[in-house]
Amino acid sequence: MGIPIGNNGVLQHAKIDMSHQEMARLVEHLEQLWQGYTRDGDDNPNGCEWLPVEQVGNLMCQELGYEDEGEFEDALKGTFNDFLDNLPHVAKKVENNRTYFQIKPDPPREQWRPVKMTVKINTVSDLWRVCLKSKFARIELPELEFEISADGKRHVDSIYNHIASAVYNLGNYVQQPGTGLSDDHKNKIMDTVRGKLVSQQWLGQAGG
Repeated sequence: MGIPIGNNGVLQHAKIDMSHQEMARLVEHLEQLWQGYTRDGDDNPNGCEWLPVEQVGNLMCQELGYEDEGEFEDALKGTFNDFLDNLPHVAKKVENNRTYFQIKPDPPREQWRPVKMTVKINTVSDLWRVCLKSKFARIELPELEFEISADGKRHVDSIYNHIASAVYNLGNYVQQPGTGLSDDHKNKIMDTVRGKLVSQQWLGQAGG
């Protein structure tokens, strides 16, 4: 559920390479900072609608462990300001000679409508198309009989990394104690992961 952001939800015009895990980590951390500064403990808006670009950039540089601004900008492939310009779900404004940004909010609940979007994978390069998954959305891969459920988090990544992340999380869950799953059930889940996902020729080619 949610509203697609441009181009039927596929962010082909994003100028950052989301196929790299480091770039995905930067986008995810930006989302976490935004949530931390603009939402209260019950996940409701706290009244803060804009954050200063310079201060948040410095904070990300420190929290993600970069040695200095130069190393941080090498990872961003430019300045933090440019990085934000390349994210289609981010808006910016200048006020009193200072630049601020916001992550565009979801529409009001009364405006929500169910939307089904289809992306066809015809070549390996299609797996590197970047998609924004709403925190209310789920992804279905009917050919693989596999579904990625809504998890309450907005996620911007390549299609390949969406799938790889779901496989990784599923494997971790199965291996955790206290899941209540029998050994037979766990083995069947992992057989599904190995048989239907990892062994897929087009996934293997993309991952290689």
